[in-house]
Amino acid sequence: MADLEFKIYKVPSEFGEWLAAFEADELIFLGHYGTSKTLVQDDLAKLFEQNYSFKVGKFEAAKWTKGNFWKTKHKIKIQGTDFQMKVWLELLKIPAGKTVSYSELAKKIRKPEAVRAVASAVAKNPVAFYIPCHRVVGKGSSLAAKLKYHWGTELKRNLLQSEGAL
Repeated sequence: MADLEFKIYKVPSEFGEWLAAFEADELIFLGHYGTSKTLVQDDLAKLFEQNYSFKVGKFEAAKWTKGNFWKTKHKIKIQGTDFQMKVWLELLKIPAGKTVSYSELAKKIRKPEAVRAVASAVAKNPVAFYIPCHRVVGKGSSLAAKLKYHWGTELKRNLLQSEGAL
């Protein structure tokens, strides 16, 4: 078995900085620094522990220097349960500029009674933005309830506005 090689980068964008992790040349994690450096680093550490069975100590991400990260076609490797994979693959079908509710998403995967499980899977999406979990909105009456997001309400609002969904 070959050794695993991971690369971790801090990636700038018009929406703030992101943390990207690659296994060899496959993107395995993309999270936003906006809410908290600790949150994004803890999420990456959980991914390593769950999928690779090792713990990560303190680390500093390297600055992305390989051209425009957002215009590069990255190979993506997603890892999760069968249910999570089903939800994440359904997220890829939501076009830019459109949103769906958690209950609509549950119906699309033919699990209409599993709204909470769907919401949990959406929140555990390891490759934010590329798997567009920001396009799933809550049914609450307030904008804050509709825009609840693991990486922060402000980022979700900005992403949806940039796509013309708000």
